[in-house]
Amino acid sequence: MYNTTDSYKSKIYNVNHFLKVYINDVEIESKYILDCRPSSTLFTNGEIELGSTPSQTIELKLYKSVVPATINKVEIKSGITGEIVPVGVYNVDKAPISDDYTVTLSLADNMIKFEFNYDGSKLVNGNNGKVKIIQVLQDMCSKAGVKLGTTSFLNMNKEIAVYDNTVSARTYLSYISEQAGGFAFIGRDGKLYIRSLGQDMSNISLKLFQNFEWGEKYKITKVRFDDGIRVFEKGNTTGNTMYINPNNMFIVDQEQVDNIYEQVKDLELYSFKGNSIIDPAIDIGDILVIDGKQVLYQGSSQYSGRWKASISSEIKSKERQETTVIKKPSQKTINRRVQSSINQIDGKIEQLVEENTETTEKLTKHEQDINGIKNTVLNIQDFTREKEQNNNLFLDDIAAGEGYVLSFIVYGNSTTFNSKDVTICAGTKPRGVGNLIYLTTESGEDLLTEDGQE
Repeated sequence: MYNTTDSYKSKIYNVNHFLKVYINDVEIESKYILDCRPSSTLFTNGEIELGSTPSQTIELKLYKSVVPATINKVEIKSGITGEIVPVGVYNVDKAPISDDYTVTLSLADNMIKFEFNYDGSKLVNGNNGKVKIIQVLQDMCSKAGVKLGTTSFLNMNKEIAVYDNTVSARTYLSYISEQAGGFAFIGRDGKLYIRSLGQDMSNISLKLFQNFEWGEKYKITKVRFDDGIRVFEKGNTTGNTMYINPNNMFIVDQEQVDNIYEQVKDLELYSFKGNSIIDPAIDIGDILVIDGKQVLYQGSSQYSGRWKASISSEIKSKERQETTVIKKPSQKTINRRVQSSINQIDGKIEQLVEENTETTEKLTKHEQDINGIKNTVLNIQDFTREKEQNNNLFLDDIAAGEGYVLSFIVYGNSTTFNSKDVTICAGTKPRGVGNLIYLTTESGEDLLTEDGQE
């Protein structure tokens, strides 16, 4: 929640609000602003969770005459006489929609700048294989071109390994904020923050709601992480369990889960829907105390002289069955197995990335201890194919001069198949030791021996 004075708080629900829009740092006169509709949601599936990476989006409708051809930045502010509150800094996310007189801009905050695959390998190598989570977050923000507003958060000094450049920076933000017991959030200044659920609290009278609907109460009494191999948990089952994403690669030990539990334990919220005037200083994830009950703020709003919010905070716990039966890891875990272990006692780091498909096997292994560093890289492709009658077989996945042909064997019927039936063409001679190409019949007769010879 943006910090405001007591005078502001006493007036905000009783007077009209101002709306100020700046495009490329130039203020748009209020008479040209036709509509403004912000929206932001923490839990898209209705299940309360950690690690959300919400992006606030805004539909802003203006008269066409005041919209420049190029828009680099849109800034929105609001408030009351004598006290203005920054709402946020935004980018144009989609092509504007226009008619003869108006333009509707689809805006989004800086969270969209994290939609790229993040590679932290240089960060790890530059720190002798050990890197703290706070360093990963700083590096991601630098690559995204977004300033980091949070300087301290839960589990920030936990040492991990960054290894998978097929995962988006936004997904890594989810992992980091989840293990910090909160969510990632773009502040009103355009910077990235890690916030906890219900970090700030505000009272709002039930009388301000045109309509409302209460749901069930939710209270966290347990935190559990279970990826099918490891189980870390703390708490009891007297209330609801907060489940940690089993794919979170930054959960490495029980201590993290213990810390998360201490952060969220006994958080009590009610599911709620309703429409009311809202204070523009309230942030997504803040707690609204309505009629003595705590509600997590999320939803959409619209400016019409005042800000009117449609609060949609329908939350429910994830229904999962916990048994003593050993779980089988997901196919994703089998196909792309990522292991990272840091042995504090022995001073040894091992990283392994493995990916298997129908025709390929890729593996990268990094081992480091006090005696040195050892790297293993393996990339094997199996091009086994079956062809009938007179067909051509192309191994077009092998780039000339870039791979090793370990073995090329053709099997055929000895009565209808001989060396004259086979033509092997290559732009360059395969590299490697012992480049032998074999044409073998079912009886075992070698019809073709060395490259280019029958």
